[in-house]
Amino acid sequence: MMTHWGKVVGWGAIAGLVGGIVMAMMMMMVTALSGMGLLAPVYAIAATFNPSWAATRGFDLVPLLVGLMVHMMNSAIFGAIFAALLWRIAPRTLVSPVSLLSGMVWGALLLGFNQLIVLPALDKPLLAATSGIFGWWLLSHLMFGAVLGALAAATLGREARTAGGAIRRQAA
Repeated sequence: MMTHWGKVVGWGAIAGLVGGIVMAMMMMMVTALSGMGLLAPVYAIAATFNPSWAATRGFDLVPLLVGLMVHMMNSAIFGAIFAALLWRIAPRTLVSPVSLLSGMVWGALLLGFNQLIVLPALDKPLLAATSGIFGWWLLSHLMFGAVLGALAAATLGREARTAGGAIRRQAA
């Protein structure tokens, strides 16, 4: 039997995966239309492990799989963290539009952390690739958060409304 925290983290991870798919689709369309190539975002993510992959054009299975795995794992992890934090701090927000707005704030915070700390240290090719399309990069993070927040509310909202306060007290 899954615990309440298991449900929270599990649904958060699933919501994060869906948000990550939406984000990836948007950025792939942006880079395809801007002439960078459909798979450029995925290859730029994969460049964390091999900087030459950022220059990949066309179809290359290894950087494609590496980039997708990294992006989707991050999406699931940050979705699970979002759901756990929201459940712990303010579970009743999961039953309102505040969840969607909270997700968008979460997406913006992730972007800031990513741009200022993670990418300069680990993936300079992705930092360079996103600098010319930063507005779209910001919008994709906001979309990730909006989908994450909406799905967290849809999956956890009823439970938060009926048991959120009791679960929160038990966890303290």
